[in-house]
Order: sequence, then C-alpha cells, then structure tokens
Amino acid sequence: MNEQPYKGPQPGQEAYDAAAERTGILQAICDVDELAFDHRMPGPLVAFLRPQRGGQEWMTDSRNLQFPNEGRPHPDSGDE
Repeated sequence: MNEQPYKGPQPGQEAYDAAAERTGILQAICDVDELAFDHRMPGPLVAFLRPQRGGQEWMTDSRNLQFPNEGRPHPDSGDE
C-alpha cells in the first residue's frame, strides 16, 4: 500500500472531521495495529477527537481530518 504521510492537524490542535461534519480537539493519531479493539476504520491511521467544551469523544479515519479553515463552509459561500 502506498499511503501518503499524515500532514493534517496535530494532537492538541483543532481539527475538522469531514465525515462527521464536526470540529474538535485532536487527542491522538494511532496506527490501527496499535489498537486493542475493533476499530472498523478503512485506513491505516485512526484519529481520536474530543469536543472543545466537553462531551462525547469520537474517532475517525485520519484521512477525514482537515484544518478547520479548510473544511468548514465559509458563511458567504452559500452552503447552509
């Protein structure tokens, strides 16, 4: 497999999850081989996120992550 190196947000930074359409704080990125549970992620890296002001944490394929300004629709873009 010829995967590109991860170049997105780093742990502690805000990240936009395009699959969940949510923004959170990136906690960690782990190789799926390091996980001790059934991750059900298609890619080789799993990202763990938490809401900035608390709430339920979630995980996503690292390929879904973007820097928030790149991922969120801009108010004047016409997307609602």
